[in-house]
Amino acid sequence: MIFETVGNKEKPVILMLNGSFSTGAGLLHIAEMISDEFYIILPTYDGHHENGGSFTTRDDQAGKIISYLKKEGIGHLALVQGASMGAEIALTFASKMPEAGISVDQYLFDGGPFFHFSGWLRAIMRMKFKSMVHQAQHGSYEEITERFSKNKMVQWMIHGDISPYKWFIKGLADSAPFMSDASIGKESDACYTFDYPEASSEEQKKYLFIWSTNEPAFKSYEKIRKHYPNAKYWSPGDIGHCGYISRKPDEYAVFLRKLAKQEWREETW
Repeated sequence: MIFETVGNKEKPVILMLNGSFSTGAGLLHIAEMISDEFYIILPTYDGHHENGGSFTTRDDQAGKIISYLKKEGIGHLALVQGASMGAEIALTFASKMPEAGISVDQYLFDGGPFFHFSGWLRAIMRMKFKSMVHQAQHGSYEEITERFSKNKMVQWMIHGDISPYKWFIKGLADSAPFMSDASIGKESDACYTFDYPEASSEEQKKYLFIWSTNEPAFKSYEKIRKHYPNAKYWSPGDIGHCGYISRKPDEYAVFLRKLAKQEWREETW
């Protein structure tokens, strides 16, 4: 795992966790918008960079992030943000905070696919993700974007124009050449074997879950609400998977600022 940082380390700290098959740099454009007030940490998971080995599990990735924070002497985070599978890693990370001794003011779980699929469904998703990543392992960024614009699975998730997702495609194009089929399979399984770690009522009050209401991951809402009844829930509308961060990046950066300062006051569910 490697870590990129943006901003002044003396400022309040935000941890941003990217989604599947991408890199921390895929969120750099958002981090740079808020780097005047915050110090942002952007991990790139195992298996996504040169000499990066293989992706392992959500639990292992969360543990390595905790080890990094302790090594850097960081004991407090203003905000932990996770997008897509990054939201699942963020929730796993949150469950480890009481033992780790790191305090966190607020969590944002954006577009998390909090499912626990059966074995045959996981096998199907492994095949689909392998096909998707293979499409990004050769060719120029423009060629990869063109392939993805015609990819049925991608369209099923984003519902429309692919151009706002250039941050994800760039991250995928950067990471795909280093990803083995075994690593892709493990990462796919990490997406779809969520185990809903326990959280106290007080910790749940720090949780904000958001989805676009037309993205497939939103179907996990009822299950998540059952496990975390004291959390907050909100939707930016019908704008596809991680549509808020992708289609409205400037507005999303303001959203993160407000969350990190505990100034966000939208009506939640």
